[in-house]
Amino acid sequence: MRAVNILSGQLQRTVIVLLCLGVASLAMGCTDDQRAKESKSPGIASTPAYGGVYRIPLGDEPITLDPALTTDIHGFSVVQQLFDGLVQFDADLNVIPSIAKAWSASRDGLTWTFQLHQGVTFHNGREVTAADFVYSFTRLLDAKTKSPQAWLFDRVQGANQFLAGTAERVEGFRALNRHTLQITLSEPYAPFINMLGVAQAKVVPREDIERLGSEFGHQPIGTGPFRFVKWVAGKEIVLQANEAYFEGRPFLDQLHYQIFPAYDLETILARFEAGEVEEAMIPAQERQRLIKKSRYRFFRKPILSTLFLWINMRDPPLNNVKVRQAINYAIDRAAMNETIRKSRYIQARGILPPGMPGHDPELLGYTYDPQRARRLLAEAGYPGGKDLPPLELWSSVVSPEALAEHEVIKQQLEQIGITAELRTADNWKLYKAELLGKRSRALCRYAWYADFPDPDHFLFILFHSQSPNNFANYHNPQVDQLLEQARREFDYLNRVRLYRQAEAIIMHDAPTVNLLYYTFEGLFQPYVRGIKLNALGEQYLPRKKIWLDAAYEAPGNNAKSQ
Repeated sequence: MRAVNILSGQLQRTVIVLLCLGVASLAMGCTDDQRAKESKSPGIASTPAYGGVYRIPLGDEPITLDPALTTDIHGFSVVQQLFDGLVQFDADLNVIPSIAKAWSASRDGLTWTFQLHQGVTFHNGREVTAADFVYSFTRLLDAKTKSPQAWLFDRVQGANQFLAGTAERVEGFRALNRHTLQITLSEPYAPFINMLGVAQAKVVPREDIERLGSEFGHQPIGTGPFRFVKWVAGKEIVLQANEAYFEGRPFLDQLHYQIFPAYDLETILARFEAGEVEEAMIPAQERQRLIKKSRYRFFRKPILSTLFLWINMRDPPLNNVKVRQAINYAIDRAAMNETIRKSRYIQARGILPPGMPGHDPELLGYTYDPQRARRLLAEAGYPGGKDLPPLELWSSVVSPEALAEHEVIKQQLEQIGITAELRTADNWKLYKAELLGKRSRALCRYAWYADFPDPDHFLFILFHSQSPNNFANYHNPQVDQLLEQARREFDYLNRVRLYRQAEAIIMHDAPTVNLLYYTFEGLFQPYVRGIKLNALGEQYLPRKKIWLDAAYEAPGNNAKSQ
C-alpha cells in the first residue's frame, strides 16, 4: 500500500490519476522511432531465449556489495542482481511483490504484516524465513554494522532502545511464524512501503555474515537471480545465473561487470562499438552521431536524479550564506547545459527533479546574475573577492563533460573574484571516505539518484542535520522540523506543501549548487532484448528480464555462452 492509497474519496482518485500520469511519462522505454524499427526488423526472435554472457560497463569500482553498507550507484547496480527484499518496483514505479507475496497495514499505518513466498532459498541452498528478515533489518540498525543507512528503520518500535544498548532486540521486528513477518512502527512513516524496495533492505543469511565478517561485502550471498562468482579488483565482477531462483531462472547465463575507473565514457564507448560490452552511456560530443546510427538500440528516459555541488558549510568563508548565494548566482547553468551537454539534460532550478512528488515547477532557483553575486560577496565582507581564500572544486569524475564544466565554473567564479582550484580524487572510495563533508573550503561534485519515488529520499537524506549523507554539514532546525513532520503526514497534498516549504528554505540557505536533472540516455547492442527501464535509473534495471537474440546476425553478437 503506497502512501497515496491512504487518501479517501475523490481526492484519492484524483491524486492517484495525477501520479500515474506523471510516473507513466517517466516510465517510457525506448523512443517511438525505436519501437517502429523493432516492429519492422526481420530476424528478431519472437520468444525470449536462454543463454549468453552479458557484459556491463561499471563506471567505477563499488566500495562493497554488502547491502547494509552500499551507498554508491556502482554497488547498487550489482547488489540488485544478487539480493532480494520484501518488495520491488515495476517499470512504472509501482510497488510489487518480491519475497513478500502479500502484505497489509493497520488503519493507523503502524503495523505492517508480510506473507512470504515459501521455498525461496539463499544461494547457499537454505530456505529464507521471516526470521532472516528480522536478522537482516536488525543488523542494519546495529551500531556494530556501521551502516550509513540505519535511518531506514529508525522509526521501528524499539529501534532507539536497541541503538542505545538498553534492549537486545528490536521490539518492532517479529517473525509471527516461519513465513509471516510483522513490522511495527513507533510513529507513522508515509514512505514506508516504498522504502522497503531500496537496495539496503535486502535479506542476508546470518550464518554467512558471521562466517565471513567484513569479507561478506566481497563474497556476497543473497537470494537474487544471479549468484556471486568473483571480484577482481579494478577489473571485473562476475555473476552466474541462479538456477533455483524463485521467480524462475534468468535468461542470461552470466553477468560480467567490467570496471572503468572514473567513469571513462570514451573508453566505454570504444569498447561498446568494438562489440566488447552490451551497453554504454553516450558522451555528449558523440550524441548526434550515435542516436542516428540505426544499428544500436537507443533508450532515453528522464530519471529521478540531480547533479549538484556540495558546499561544505563547516568553516569560513563557506559558513556565510551570502558567500554561498554568490557562488550560486555566479554560475551559468543554462549555458553549460546547452554548450557542454548539448541540452541533453534539464537545467536544475531546485533539488527535487521533475516527476518526483513535491517537485515545484514554479521554483526559479538561482539565475545567472554575476552582478548580484559580486554585491553579495561585498556584503559578506569580501568586496571583489578581497581576503577570500582560494576554494577547491573536487570531483572523482574525469569525463570531458565534467572537466569542461569545472573549467567553466572556475572561470565564472574568478569573474566575481573567487579563486577556484580544480582537484580530482583518484577514485570514488577515496572521494567518499576522505573528502566529502570533510574538506574545508571545498565544493564537491555529487549526483543523487532516488532509490524510491518519494521526496523523503532526497530532502531528508541529503539535508536533515542528523543524516550521514548531509555532506554540506547543513543544519537548519526549521528544515529538520518540516522534514520530520512530512514523514508522519499521510495526506498527499499536505506532504507536498511541507516538502516545498523545506526546499524553499534549503534553496535560500544554499548548501548546494544545483546543476542539472539527469536524463538517462543509453545504447544497447541490437541483439539485447527485455530492457525494462524505470525512472529510478539504470541501477534498477532488472537484468533478470534481459535476453540475447541469437537470431540477430551482426558482428560482436554475444548471444552464445562464453
